[in-house]
Amino acid sequence: MDSEYYDDIIIGGGKAGKTLAPVLVADGRKAALVERSLTMIGGGCINLACIPTKTIVASAYVANTVRNSATYGVKTDALTVNLANVIQRKRTVVQSMRDMNLHNLETALSYNLIIGTGQFVAPKTIEVTTAEGKTRHLTAERFFINTGTRPSIPSVPGLKEADFLTSESIIELEHLPEHLIVLGSGYIGLEFAQVLST
Repeated sequence: MDSEYYDDIIIGGGKAGKTLAPVLVADGRKAALVERSLTMIGGGCINLACIPTKTIVASAYVANTVRNSATYGVKTDALTVNLANVIQRKRTVVQSMRDMNLHNLETALSYNLIIGTGQFVAPKTIEVTTAEGKTRHLTAERFFINTGTRPSIPSVPGLKEADFLTSESIIELEHLPEHLIVLGSGYIGLEFAQVLST
């Protein structure tokens, strides 16, 4: 199978990849970007982390302000929070940013935005299985690897049997569980503990 040649290939359409691709093209380089899924254009920040969580936190902030409005001399009726609506608002915000980033990449790269999974098969050569199931071989002088992150599942006895949530699955939660324990006091754990206790 013949290889397609590029000056630069970016693997991953996250923050670094989506920012770098237009810069390389503007510099006159022939560049391609390989991203596994259209649903991850823009990367973890837009789709799974910063934007979704901050959108949910904003809703929790509003709920907390309303709940404490009497402190400011404002009386309100009983507060209700519709978590499904909060999550739908989050999805709308995320989709709008994903669409914007996809448009920017398509404008910069045209047909050189490749949706598929790549793996190195030789020095400076990757094989990409596209979303349509086709195989392409891409060769480049330089590769930029921007493959993102995934939640790390701790080895806690009984956790697998507990139907646990991760930082990815919790942002799709449309109904509050009766009980929830947050493991870890890093910024992600603190953020969700704050949101779900509001």
